[in-house]
Amino acid sequence: MKKRLVSLILAATTVCSALAFTGCGGGGGASAENSFSWWIYTTDGAGTYYENYEDNPAITWLNQQYWDTENHTLGTKDNGTNLQFSFEAPIKGAETDNFSTMMSTGEYTDVIDLRLSSDSAETLYNEGILLELTDYVEEYCPNYVELLDANPELKALVTTTDEDGKVHYYKMACIKDGNDVPWGGYVYRRDWVVKYATPSEYIWDWDSDYVKENGHPAVTPLAEAQSQGNLTGWKKNEVTTFTASEGDDPDNDYTDNVIFPSGKTDPYTVSDWEWMFEAFQKAIDERGYSDNSDAYCTSLFYYGYMQTGDLVSSFGGGNGSWCKDEDYNVSFSGTSDNFKTYLEAMHTWYDKGWIDTKFETRSSDSFYTINQNGYSQGMVGMWYGTVGLVGDTIRATCQNEEDKKDAYVMACACPVNDMYGTEDQKYLEPDCFYQGSRISGYIGITEKAADKNLEALFSYFNWSCTEEGKLLRNMGLNEEQIASVDFDEAYDVYGKNNIKSAYTLEEGEDGKTVIKLNYDATADIANAVKPMRMLGCVEMTGSGPNLDYTIDKGLAKVTQHAYDQWTIYTSTAGVMDYDDLLSEEDSKTLGKINTYVNDYMSQALPGLIKDGLGDWDTYVKKIDKYGPDKVTAIYQKTLDQLFK
Repeated sequence: MKKRLVSLILAATTVCSALAFTGCGGGGGASAENSFSWWIYTTDGAGTYYENYEDNPAITWLNQQYWDTENHTLGTKDNGTNLQFSFEAPIKGAETDNFSTMMSTGEYTDVIDLRLSSDSAETLYNEGILLELTDYVEEYCPNYVELLDANPELKALVTTTDEDGKVHYYKMACIKDGNDVPWGGYVYRRDWVVKYATPSEYIWDWDSDYVKENGHPAVTPLAEAQSQGNLTGWKKNEVTTFTASEGDDPDNDYTDNVIFPSGKTDPYTVSDWEWMFEAFQKAIDERGYSDNSDAYCTSLFYYGYMQTGDLVSSFGGGNGSWCKDEDYNVSFSGTSDNFKTYLEAMHTWYDKGWIDTKFETRSSDSFYTINQNGYSQGMVGMWYGTVGLVGDTIRATCQNEEDKKDAYVMACACPVNDMYGTEDQKYLEPDCFYQGSRISGYIGITEKAADKNLEALFSYFNWSCTEEGKLLRNMGLNEEQIASVDFDEAYDVYGKNNIKSAYTLEEGEDGKTVIKLNYDATADIANAVKPMRMLGCVEMTGSGPNLDYTIDKGLAKVTQHAYDQWTIYTSTAGVMDYDDLLSEEDSKTLGKINTYVNDYMSQALPGLIKDGLGDWDTYVKKIDKYGPDKVTAIYQKTLDQLFK
C-alpha cells in the first residue's frame, strides 16, 4: 500500500509538471484507496472563486461526507467511508494537448472526463486504460440502472451489448432528465402581429368535445372550414382588436391580447404562421422595404431545408435526411411524401413572396444568423435566431423610427401542419429539430483505480441520482449543508456573496415544484457554487413535458418564454447519435454517400422551392442513384442490434 501511494504521488507530480495542469490538489487525510484523482475539462471562474477545484464549496462538502456501501447512499462516520476527491484541470487553451499527452504517457488520473477522447470507452478498456464497470454499476448503482432502463434509447448509447446479449458498462454518463434547453430557435416580430394582423372571425374551440377528442377542428384551416360550411370545433373569436402594453421593463412587463386562429396565445399551426406572414408583409410594405431583398416574412437556410429537421418535421415527421420512427424503423426522408409536402409548402410561401428571394445565395450565413443585417435592422418578420434577440434587443439597430420605439421579438415552437398534404402529414407534433443530446458527457474509471474503494465511489454515483444528490449537483448547497461545512474563508463563495442557500423550493400554481435559484444563473458564480464538472449523474434541465418541477433562474420573462417554447416538443427522430457506434467501414460508407446526397440536395432543392415540384420524380431518381438505402441499412442494422 505504501509503495502504491508513493507511486500515485509521483505520477500526479509528473502529470502536473509535464502537462501544465492547474489544481493538482491533495487528498486530505484519506488513505490511498479512498482518494480519487479526477481529470476535468475546466474549472470555473478562472481563479476568481478558487484556484483548485476541490475548493469549490460543494466539493468541500462532498469531501466531508461518508458513503454507505451497503445501502449505496450517503452514510455517517459510523457506517460509511470518507472519500477525498482531488482534481486536475488543463490550462485554458491546452485542453486537447493535455488530454492526449496524459493518455499517451499513461500518467492519467483515477477518473477522467472522456469528452476529448477520440477512442470509445470500450476501445480504451481493450487497451488496458479503462476498467469495466458493469459489476459495480449493477450492484452499487440501482438508481442509475433504473434511470437507464426507463430510457432505453439512452441506455443503448451508454452501454455495450455483446453477442450473448450481456450488457457491459465501460463508462458512466451524465443524463439529462428532460429536454435539452437550446440557445436558439424560431423568433418573430410580435409587435408586427399586434399592429398588422387581423383577428380571425373564428378560432379553435379547445373546450369543445370534438377538439378534446381529436386535437383539432373537423376542418382546417378556417378558410377551408368556412368554404365547406363545417365549423365543428371552431368558435366565435371574442377579440376584435389587438393591443399591447410593455410597462417600464419590456422584457418582463410586456403583455398583449393576441389570439391566433388556433385559439392559442402563441403560434401553434402552419396556418397560424401564414396568418402572421400576411401581417408581416403589410408591415414590410408600409415601411417601404418591399423592393429590398433583405426584407421578407421568413428566412430559409440556403440548402432549402435544415438537416436538423426544424420546420421539415412539421409536415409529417422526419428531417429530410436519415431518421427513425417511434418503432426504430430507419428511412431516408429526403424523398418521402412528408418531405415533398414540406417543399410544396415552401414553394407556396415563395410564390406568395413570403420567403427570402435570395435564400440560396446566403451560403456563408450560419442557420442562426441568416441575413443578420436584415433582421437586426427590423426588415424580417420571422427567422431562426438566438435567445439574445428576444425582447426589445433589436430596437437599437432598427431603421424604422417606429420600430426603434416598440420592436418586440418573441420565440415560438415549430408549427403543427394543419393545411398541406394528406392526413398522413397533418396534425402531428414535430419530431426532429435542433435539440442537444440528453447525454451531457461521459467519464471513465482508469486502471489506476483498480485497487481503490470503488464500492464507495459507486455508492456516491448512486446517491447523485437521488433527489438530494441531483439538487446538490445542479443547484448547489442548501442552508443545512452550508451550515455543516467548515469552509476555508478564502474560498467561501457562499459567505462572500451572502448566499444563505443555493435554492429554495416552492409549489407552483400548476402543482409542480418550483426550484428558485438564489444566485445569478447567467454569471460565472452559477457554476462556482456547485460541482458541475463532476459528471456521472443527472443533469436537471427543468424543461420537458414529463417533469414534475421547473427551475426559476431569475431570467427575464420573455427569455424564459423562449426556452419554454423551444422545449415544448422532444426531438426523437434523429439518428446521428448512433454514428459513434458504427464500424469504420460503415462510417466511411455513410460519409461518402452523405456527401453526395447533401451536395445534390443543396443544388436541386432551391429550384424545386422556387419553380415548383414538376421535376420531383427526376430529383428522386437522382437521389436514389447515390444509394441512400445503403446508409439506411447501416443505421437499421445498428438500431436492430440495440433495440430489437
